[in-house]
Amino acid sequence: KQWYQRRVRGKDLLAPKLVSRTQFEKMGPQEPTYRQIIKQAKKVYGNLEEQHERAMKLSEAEARRIHKRYKEEILELSVIQRELFKRKNEVRVLSEKLIDYQNSDLYNQPGTFANIFEPYAELFKEQIEEAKKDLND
Repeated sequence: KQWYQRRVRGKDLLAPKLVSRTQFEKMGPQEPTYRQIIKQAKKVYGNLEEQHERAMKLSEAEARRIHKRYKEEILELSVIQRELFKRKNEVRVLSEKLIDYQNSDLYNQPGTFANIFEPYAELFKEQIEEAKKDLND
């Protein structure tokens, strides 16, 4: 009875155990190992890092270009303003243009406001270039 209980419970260390061997004739498709998966993930992560760095550099360069253009436009407008205030009759003409512009359909369209000042940018081109030179020095 004791022998039977030990055998059934698996506590009999002296009893012989059957060992079987299975042999595969045909192996299935080779799956990647953990090492290969980790290596591939690191490679993908590295590529993503490089792409992110390139995108950040491009956006920073674009932001610098936009900021530089914004500063130039502000400078141009300040020179035009300064020069126009020296000519009182031009101020009257420009103020009438601005009022007409404000009452027109073009008022809310982007880029149309700059068109009003375009002739003055040509008129005061020398003063604008001089101001830009002073800014860069």
